[in-house]
Amino acid sequence: MKELNIMEATVLTSPNPLTLICSKKEDGSTNLAPICFVSYLSFNPPMVGFATGKQSHTGKRVRETGKVIVTVPSESLAGAVMACGASTGAETDKVAANNIKMMAVEGSDIQIPADTRLAMVATLQQSMEVGDHILHICQVDKFLGDEDKKGLYAWNGFGKVAPAVEG
Repeated sequence: MKELNIMEATVLTSPNPLTLICSKKEDGSTNLAPICFVSYLSFNPPMVGFATGKQSHTGKRVRETGKVIVTVPSESLAGAVMACGASTGAETDKVAANNIKMMAVEGSDIQIPADTRLAMVATLQQSMEVGDHILHICQVDKFLGDEDKKGLYAWNGFGKVAPAVEG
């Protein structure tokens, strides 16, 4: 074995589930941020955590509103997900810029992409600094899913976005 840096290590753990973190922008529209730093944290109560860079607009919005929907986008959104990662929601309407069809979620004022495999409607419980990121610990209020859709994964250290191949 040889010593690796974190980016080299991510290649060896690929594929990683890819999520779109959906948060409410100041103008009421939805911001989308592709993030792979996501994990289930607890069964009872159901909790999930995700990390954003300290300067992240998404992280700021989640901390300000206390609400988020963590989604697993379906394969038709692969190109849009990559494009969403290339700009900040503070300056760009990523939904409009990428022609993403959105849908309402009952009980939330945050919309999600219509082509979504899994949506976790959640409430922020705690935020804490972890190195150069902020970890957001959220209680999941509701899970919504569509097993007929294929979720996206980040491959080769986030170099490619594609569904997993069952085999």
